[in-house]
Amino acid sequence: MENQIDNIIKNAYISIFDTNLDVIKKLSLINTKCLIDNYKQRYIYIDNNRLRDELKYYRFYGNEYKSENILNIFLPVILSNNNGEKCETELIELVKKYVMYLKIDEKYTEYVIATLVYNEVVHLILKNSKVEYQEVMDKIKEKVISINIPMEKKEVVKFQMYRINLIKTIDDYKDMNRNSNNDICTNLFDAIFDIYVEERKENNDIESIKKVLFSLLGQNTSTEIENTDFINSMAEYLIKLKKYKINKKEYNNISNPLEIISLNEGETAKNPILNKITIKSKKINGNLLKIDVLSKSGEYCFKFLKKN
Repeated sequence: MENQIDNIIKNAYISIFDTNLDVIKKLSLINTKCLIDNYKQRYIYIDNNRLRDELKYYRFYGNEYKSENILNIFLPVILSNNNGEKCETELIELVKKYVMYLKIDEKYTEYVIATLVYNEVVHLILKNSKVEYQEVMDKIKEKVISINIPMEKKEVVKFQMYRINLIKTIDDYKDMNRNSNNDICTNLFDAIFDIYVEERKENNDIESIKKVLFSLLGQNTSTEIENTDFINSMAEYLIKLKKYKINKKEYNNISNPLEIISLNEGETAKNPILNKITIKSKKINGNLLKIDVLSKSGEYCFKFLKKN
């Protein structure tokens, strides 16, 4: 039974990367690399020092964020954790960091509730893959009602109004009435509705979520994964973290992505964030320096703009 659950979790993790959205693939990988397994307290948490430097690097190689639904980037924390309460604490803090980093603070309420609901749904299905739609929606409603997040007074009214409207939306979905919009929580409800009630293919934002949920239900839909061997190895790594077998140490370095500029084409070096890297090419076009970097986790195109 344990091996079966492990395989389901691995397939769900791999499904994160079955998407055309590079922002999801790269940020999910970053979050996986930042996980620490705390054996004594029996939970998995994010190494914030490592995350700080990972996101420094991402600014130079990551694609521009264009309001994509990035709910799946929080799955490494959800899938690796066994401790529900501490997992929620980690998710709340991680969502806060990402909405600030991506400058989408106005989406905080949507993302934090959607992430906590996603966590609830994932672990509900892992416990019982035969769970039915109405029970899933009942659990979601219970979760939304019970959420209690420390926040500034100015945010409380906004949060409460959003929650009231969301509960009404959940009731609509329970009555088999869609209430689709661009809201992050509604995207998640649409994915659940598609799987349990009636599938449609109208919203690209939820396709990656649906693939994860299908995997959790034992239906492996992932077929177009880049760098398959590496992603498989990261899935295995996630399971080891979940079982507290890595004993990962916290990151104590301070790394600057600008150091890559000093490396020559063809040169190989050890990097605190990307590990062993090789400079594939360096090209200057006006004020823009492009450096293609090869590493075990894939190829990265760093873009450095020369300041006047």
